[in-house]
Amino acid sequence: MYSLQHPEIDERFLGSESTVEEVIKLLERLQKPKEEDEEQKDPPEKEPKSMTVTDENFIVTERKRKSKEEPKDTSSKGGTKPRTFKPEDRETDRFPFMRQVEMDLDQRSKARLERERVAQNFRKLGNAEYRRGNYENAMLMYTEAIENIRDSHILYINRALCFIKSGKFKRGIVDCDFVLNKLDEKNLRAWMYRAMAYKGLNDEPNFENCVKYARKFNSKQMEFIDDFLEKLK
Repeated sequence: MYSLQHPEIDERFLGSESTVEEVIKLLERLQKPKEEDEEQKDPPEKEPKSMTVTDENFIVTERKRKSKEEPKDTSSKGGTKPRTFKPEDRETDRFPFMRQVEMDLDQRSKARLERERVAQNFRKLGNAEYRRGNYENAMLMYTEAIENIRDSHILYINRALCFIKSGKFKRGIVDCDFVLNKLDEKNLRAWMYRAMAYKGLNDEPNFENCVKYARKFNSKQMEFIDDFLEKLK
């Protein structure tokens, strides 16, 4: 037979947890991981104070629209607006420049005239020395003249003749070549004095070549060329 005890006397229930307590513990275990996940998340950033719109910092501004006719300012930041040049400004700037050019041309012209005057005096002295047979002195006078005027073929030709008369044939050829290459390739006296210099060097081929070009460029001066060659003989 089973022994019957009063429930209040039966103490077996004290050795096991009640069903209600088990449920409560289960719920606590389920709730704990969620709380840990939330703690690991970064806390939400607070909105900067300056970005928070309040009644005190809320301001309504009106944006001004530029008209199409308003000129666009292309000047650099903080600089002045570039100057706009007008046609009259160019004319104003042009006149002083032209006056300066005219003054420079006038000064150069006066300087040229003065150098020509000096060169002419030295040339006359050289001619006088040449007629006396003083070829060395004449050569020096022509050189002084050339120092003042470097584009006169007469001075180079006269000096070349002095070199040739002094037996300095190669230096005479140099002066003749300068005239023919730089100043006047058809100059008759330059070709004939060059022929004379090659004749003095006994260079017959170059002598004949000079005569050929003298006749080619000066077909109307055949009589003068023939007389000159006759004297060389």
